[in-house]
Amino acid sequence: LTPEAALRLVMDRSPAGIDRRLGPDAESYRRGPAAAKGKAEPFPVIWQAPRQKGAGTRVFEVGGPWTKEAGDYSSTQGQVLYAGAGLGIDRVTIIEMSSNTFTESPEPPWWGGFRPEPHSKEWGQVAAGGAVGIARGILTWSNCGVIVFANGVVGTAGTCTAVGSDPVLRLPPGLLPTAVCVTPRNEFALITVVDITSKPHRAQLAVVALTGCKPGFAHEWQAPHPGMPSVAMLAGMKLLGCVDLPGMAVPTAVSAGAEYDGQRLSDPRSGNIGSFRDYDLANEGSRGAMKGYVSGAGFAVVAATYEDKVAFIDLQPLFQYYRAMYCSGADSYQRTCTQGPGPKQWPFTFAAEPAQIPQVVGVERVPEPTAVLAGLGLKDRARAYVACRDGRIAIYRLGGLATEAPLAAGDVAAVEAVQVGRNPVSLAYQRYTRDEIIAVSRGDRELAWIRSGASGSAVVRRLRDARLIDPVCCEVAETHGIETALITVGDFKGQKIINYRFGELRFVTNGGAKYGCGPAGTDAFECGGLLDMPGPVFALSATNVN
Repeated sequence: LTPEAALRLVMDRSPAGIDRRLGPDAESYRRGPAAAKGKAEPFPVIWQAPRQKGAGTRVFEVGGPWTKEAGDYSSTQGQVLYAGAGLGIDRVTIIEMSSNTFTESPEPPWWGGFRPEPHSKEWGQVAAGGAVGIARGILTWSNCGVIVFANGVVGTAGTCTAVGSDPVLRLPPGLLPTAVCVTPRNEFALITVVDITSKPHRAQLAVVALTGCKPGFAHEWQAPHPGMPSVAMLAGMKLLGCVDLPGMAVPTAVSAGAEYDGQRLSDPRSGNIGSFRDYDLANEGSRGAMKGYVSGAGFAVVAATYEDKVAFIDLQPLFQYYRAMYCSGADSYQRTCTQGPGPKQWPFTFAAEPAQIPQVVGVERVPEPTAVLAGLGLKDRARAYVACRDGRIAIYRLGGLATEAPLAAGDVAAVEAVQVGRNPVSLAYQRYTRDEIIAVSRGDRELAWIRSGASGSAVVRRLRDARLIDPVCCEVAETHGIETALITVGDFKGQKIINYRFGELRFVTNGGAKYGCGPAGTDAFECGGLLDMPGPVFALSATNVN
């Protein structure tokens, strides 16, 4: 494709346009010139837990009997994006633990609103052209997701009890967004854009500082600290600037990682487990304690499917600059207190403070890269994953790119590859692990779990089910009060989301009962249920409800 044709394809947010951008589905391969001869392997039908009635309109699948007392209630909620119907963003409940029961089917929320996303008022009237994507941080509680629209509007959405102040950002005219990610602890949103004001058009990475702040909220900053880790009660967004992506014209995917050794957030006064609310950065003790928690290095990976290219970007200048400003001396911290939209008001723009600008360290030739994921491994285990149309997942060693150590020649290199199904259109994290990811292969209607270890990487689990017509995205559910492994899959042409449990369910804070998968508790998977949507699903993002 020419850059102009690729841009038209990427910016077409109609159902047919998104379908073309996603590439061949299983039916296309079945009818294509490379179709396999002979009888196709039948798809299994995974056992689905029967639905039971709770109080009122509430339902559940596991546990019981329903009790009047809710117990240690918990749920996971988030947004589902679909094409061709109204705003195309709904809020859904992914899982719920209540009253001695567990609901493992996705459901409309019984309180707080469902369709469209209840907190779309601030951006719903100005967003146009369809949603491009949604993202949340992966390594901390992330109450609000960042949603980007084709006309350059950036909005946020939370859950029924945890929302920010609904900030809205508009990208400058002429910047067309193509993909979005959020750094692991909600410091920044990274948006790939095409600058059509330049001739020829330029591919860029727009960097947006996120502000998590909600006075009175139990876990969040009580004062605004743009660019700091937070639980994403988002109160502000500011475009810092854009980084040119040399040799690219139309970027199509982005993911970001950051160095983080797992250090817990401790109360700076007592040393006990704490929250951002416990920190007052005007106090030297708080700044010193926070310095060990804030990341000092990070990286981003950007793919350009139609140009056979992948770029690696060093975010260390950005992370180190923010750590120094917030967590060093009083004078530096005071400079962060004069906040506003101007280039020399905090957070400072790239034009005002160029020392913070991320640096592109390399652009690799990769055949048809369809998706990227910044791994969560630490130090020498840090990896980046690049999916290719033919089902190959290339795995890159990162060396100094992922740490504060100097980046040496040859640090960023493809070291191995794993084969999954054809046309893997998205990659996702296996939540609560650092060395396992999930590939969603549209072309073969399956999901594959890839685990990396000292002896290499391999597929360790596959999900195939007759209900999955056209899987294109997935996310492993965040949990509280229970322990389990449950994944939500977005089905594009099936116009639905489907839940699958693939691990033992434990009512940890509600009596300790344990439940395996399947009718006898011994199966590898269990279908929790599905929720039909008004249009083809192409993205989803959720979080534990605060």
